[in-house]
Amino acid sequence: MTDVVEDFDLVVLGGGSGGYAAALRGAQLGLRTAMIEKHKLGGTCLHNGCIPAKALLHAAEIADQARDAQRFGVMATFESIDMPAVQRYKDETVDSLCKGLTGLVKSRNITYIEGEGRLSSATSVDVNGQRIQGRHVLLATGSVPKSLPGLEIDGNRIISSDHALFLDRVPQSA
Repeated sequence: MTDVVEDFDLVVLGGGSGGYAAALRGAQLGLRTAMIEKHKLGGTCLHNGCIPAKALLHAAEIADQARDAQRFGVMATFESIDMPAVQRYKDETVDSLCKGLTGLVKSRNITYIEGEGRLSSATSVDVNGQRIQGRHVLLATGSVPKSLPGLEIDGNRIISSDHALFLDRVPQSA
């Protein structure tokens, strides 16, 4: 089926906050380390969770401060929220952090493999038609949005946290 391409001390399946932290620590301890990620380095926290949510919340906080500025003796006016510009700010924040993380991983000589990995044994992961062997395999597979029983996430009336990060409008209520 697949040939063993490389042999590592540590193979981390998942490049989110748990996975990259483990890979960085493994490299720091002198382990020959590989990290496999099917989406983007940084996982849910960086791309669909904490970081983009905080960027959006920061923009909302600035809007609130502009509305309340006169209370503090600051003469400012609040006109509106430009959602495309807010989305650009969020995306630029995420992209910048992702590039920094990618550079950090590369600088620590961690072999980064982009692709969907599947555990094939206690000591190997298959990815992109190759078998990556490791003395140790760490599973850090992350998270996905989950719905409640009887509710179907349609991306319109019922949205997941992923959908909320890409809204083109400020919702009336949540």
